[in-house]
Amino acid sequence: MAEIISYEDLARQHHVNFLEHQRRKYQEREEYLAGLRKLLFQVEAQMRQAEIQQLEVFSQIADHFKVPLEFPSLGDRVAWQDFFAETPFLQTLNQFFTNRLTAQECYTIVAVKKNDRDTE
Repeated sequence: MAEIISYEDLARQHHVNFLEHQRRKYQEREEYLAGLRKLLFQVEAQMRQAEIQQLEVFSQIADHFKVPLEFPSLGDRVAWQDFFAETPFLQTLNQFFTNRLTAQECYTIVAVKKNDRDTE
């Protein structure tokens, strides 16, 4: 004969199953988030490397035109924003790199600013 299951046992089993289901959902999401965090870390590292390579371009051009630049610390984002906003040489290069100046116009501006700086 079939055994009769009490209401309390059914309710307890329902709650236990509910908790197990929620734990599985949570763990799946946690694993998904861990994968996303790892991917984000890799993307941030690649972006940082690309940013440093871009800064090397500015440094090479400054060296080529003998423009002294004292770069801020790599970790200070605000200082970098201020540095680019307040340095006419870098503003000119930014305009050139964003196609707002031709190479000839860029050279002319850099040469004039270099002459102005040399005569000070």
